[in-house]
Amino acid sequence: MSLKHAILGFLSFQPMTGYDLKKAFDHSVQYFWPANQSQIYRTLADLKDEGLVKQEIIVREERLDLKIYHITDQGLAEFHHWLSTPLPQQDYREAFLIQVYFGGKLGDQEAALLLRHMIQDLEVTQGQLTALYRFYQGKMEQVEARRDLFLTCSPWNTEFPAIKRP
Repeated sequence: MSLKHAILGFLSFQPMTGYDLKKAFDHSVQYFWPANQSQIYRTLADLKDEGLVKQEIIVREERLDLKIYHITDQGLAEFHHWLSTPLPQQDYREAFLIQVYFGGKLGDQEAALLLRHMIQDLEVTQGQLTALYRFYQGKMEQVEARRDLFLTCSPWNTEFPAIKRP
């Protein structure tokens, strides 16, 4: 997955500012694809240069001009092509497993602390996944809802009003 395609995906819902895109990332996909503000704006500039998005500028007297990005037909085609194309297998890397591999170089207390920390992190993740499972279980009756909105819905992005839901 690329930042480029994630941005195109958000813009396929509706036009957004760079700030709106940052909020969209923070309240949805940040758990598996985080992005910072400078990455988003740099990528928006590239997308504009490639003709995949267009920029609407709203001049404001007492504030900075508002730049709203719209996905173009070419951008929709690129997004659809990427979305429908199987991705190659990614290398799996886990720094913690390198620590475990060389953990014999640590003392007992250091190794135990490292393992306890990982257990705590995994328990937090388990709690998040359990909440997500319960959330989706309650939504299964709403299958008639649009699939694209159903799949992007999560307990963590309910505060993000920029994506209008029916």
